[in-house]
Amino acid sequence: MRRFLVFNLILLMIVSISFSVSKVFTGEQILKLGTVLANTIEELGKKLPDEITVPGTKEKVSMEEALYLMTKWLALYGENGKKVGVIPKEVQLVELKKPEKMIMGAQGGKIWWDDIYKLTKELVEEFEKNPGIPPQIKILNDRKEDVITADVLIYLLARTIRWVDNNKRMPNYASIRPVVPPPSWPPVEKPEVKIEKVPAKPGEIRGIWVWYDTLGKVGVEKAMKEIHDLGFTDVFLLVKGISGKVCWESPSALGFWEDTSILRRAVKSAHEYGMKLHAWFVVSKDKTYLALYPESGMYGIPLEEGMDFRRAKSTIDFAVDSAYRRYVEDLMKQVLLRYDVDGIHLDYIRYPTGAWGWGPYQIGRAWMEGLDLDFLLKTAIETWGNKGDGKKFIEMYKEFRYYDINAWVQMRMDDVRNFVKEIHDAVKSVKPDVILSAALMPEGGDTDPNANAFAMVHYGQRYSDFGEFCQFLIPMTYHLEFGKKAQWIIDVYKGTKEVVPPEVKILMGVQGYDISPIELQKAIYASRQAGADGFVVFRYGSLNDELKKAILEAIK
Repeated sequence: MRRFLVFNLILLMIVSISFSVSKVFTGEQILKLGTVLANTIEELGKKLPDEITVPGTKEKVSMEEALYLMTKWLALYGENGKKVGVIPKEVQLVELKKPEKMIMGAQGGKIWWDDIYKLTKELVEEFEKNPGIPPQIKILNDRKEDVITADVLIYLLARTIRWVDNNKRMPNYASIRPVVPPPSWPPVEKPEVKIEKVPAKPGEIRGIWVWYDTLGKVGVEKAMKEIHDLGFTDVFLLVKGISGKVCWESPSALGFWEDTSILRRAVKSAHEYGMKLHAWFVVSKDKTYLALYPESGMYGIPLEEGMDFRRAKSTIDFAVDSAYRRYVEDLMKQVLLRYDVDGIHLDYIRYPTGAWGWGPYQIGRAWMEGLDLDFLLKTAIETWGNKGDGKKFIEMYKEFRYYDINAWVQMRMDDVRNFVKEIHDAVKSVKPDVILSAALMPEGGDTDPNANAFAMVHYGQRYSDFGEFCQFLIPMTYHLEFGKKAQWIIDVYKGTKEVVPPEVKILMGVQGYDISPIELQKAIYASRQAGADGFVVFRYGSLNDELKKAILEAIK
């Protein structure tokens, strides 16, 4: 009798432990979980939370648990193999371990409904054998083998179940969309790409940026010969820099470099060697202009509440000062009319950072749009003021649920776009076949949505706008300067290619300073591996003999 009682007690303890460890949810609860989770991720700006409450219960589940529950639910729902499946009565939870590592996979594409069934059945079997979440999960992306990370899969499954909840059947397919993983998960790593020597393809554009004072020191004709001998096809010659001084015989420029024959001689020499010459203009910065018209300086936020707004000493408030815009455009027309240049190249056609561009015009326009100016300015100071964290404004923009933040950033993008359009119309009215190009901050083309949001908030350079008006786009992918590996150049090319028309040529800006010969070659090879139309090296004046030799070897 005693043994019997002890046995029953042990049995009750085992049963009790099993019930406390293993959670069971109804199929209807998981159906609603998918809907709530998909909505929550979108409300958070495509970010996954660490946990979420299962509708109809007080139970919270982690994202690892949600992954298993939704995977099992879809596997059971699709057992009949039809688009209209059968909602399971219940789903018993199997706890999964957080991923130790995640390696980025597909960021776009789609999984067809029947492939979702196959995927979830296979995953359930794997998870029940081994509860660890792998760094990558194999899928069929539009019927072709591919991989995604678990965070991307969670969002995909949640949206699929939401569709079933709303439409009582499976969607035709579920699209693969990037998301930010839960805070407690490791960050997603980009896969290592082996950069190999890639030969030049026919028609490759090989450009180099050149400062006018470098030509003055080296000698125009001597420098042009060497640039040609190094294998370059295009020269981007600075003709108006941050100082505002120009290097040609202009009847209206406000400042001049000591030798105003530079542009004339450079064009002649470049064409003699069969190279194209692009007149490179620094657009939004001009110290000479501001010395004469200090009231045109861009406004910056106060560094603390109650302090005065700041004024820039080199950056023009280009959105406000129409006289400056006409001045720059007239200089460009002058160059086109007086010299046979092949292109006009735009640089610094952007806001300098998110802390600048807060003048009466911008604030008044925001007020007319009904934006909350107190909220905007307070957030800006909390981001870029003396005690700012450098992140808040950007994080709020990424969430896409703060209308005032997103509307403010949109207005800045429109300012940049309008200036580019003005320049486009001005130069094309003089020389319709001139090549209009722009050097762009690379974060705007990065496939990483965090980097892209950073660029939009700070610079307002929307790549799609530049693709509308420019024939060449040159993301300045100086990889070591940005703490990146050469494969980053490939990522930025991909992001750029996705948003610009196919006829726009994409040239990758390559770092030619503070770099080893091997890393310089890697950057060139990465540009080719990406499929870019060419590359542009910054800059001629920083190339030593070893770097020049590396360029020659890469071009062969």
